[in-house]
Amino acid sequence: MKLTILGSHGPYPGKDGACSGYLLENNRMNILIDCGNGVLSRYQRYYDLRDLKYIILTHFHSDHVSDMMVLRYAVDIRMRKGDIKEPINIYCPNEPLKVLDDLNFNGVFKLNIVDEKTKLKIDNLLISFEKMEHPVLTYAVKFNDGKKTFAFSGDTMENDRIIPFIKSCDVFLCDGNLLGDEKGPHLTARRAAEISKAADCKKLIITHLWPQHTTDEYFNEASKVIQDVIIAKDFEVYDI
Repeated sequence: MKLTILGSHGPYPGKDGACSGYLLENNRMNILIDCGNGVLSRYQRYYDLRDLKYIILTHFHSDHVSDMMVLRYAVDIRMRKGDIKEPINIYCPNEPLKVLDDLNFNGVFKLNIVDEKTKLKIDNLLISFEKMEHPVLTYAVKFNDGKKTFAFSGDTMENDRIIPFIKSCDVFLCDGNLLGDEKGPHLTARRAAEISKAADCKKLIITHLWPQHTTDEYFNEASKVIQDVIIAKDFEVYDI
């Protein structure tokens, strides 16, 4: 598996940035995880939209799904032209209903509702989900190819489900939006590092970065817990 950071900011993009979007490649198949502001353009640096078969949406906040509203028009037009033959498979929560309704557009997406009991197999990837804590229904997602495991927290606050879910994973991509004593519906960089360490994860990548904080600030806080922590950087590629 190979992970490319398409967008790492939240809840809005900084200058030249993009919101949450991650490209997971496995053999000749790719999965887009979240599709926030700016992600659709960046995806097309790597693949044509005809190659976009699977999208996982961890939750329906706009910094994770806003480009889906543009993608629906692109797919609709290209399906009418015969350029795209089949709808894109979307795996997502079932609420808020208004966003789900917005995604139900001219048959361009095949909507598949997930919950913590969902087990998927796409190609040789086994994919599972766990409910997190956030103002809207949100899921962490985990991928296993039979050899390695990659997990993404989605957006989350503190909860007792995350450590068992990510236990011993090879790469853990984690929401660490906050610093110090900042409050909000996210983890701090330090807490993300503590969770990764408690779960015996081999590599931690902190993402969902507040644009007005520097990567050095995130690194300095998290590295007090894990020395080799990685702060997500757009277009960086990580082997899993």
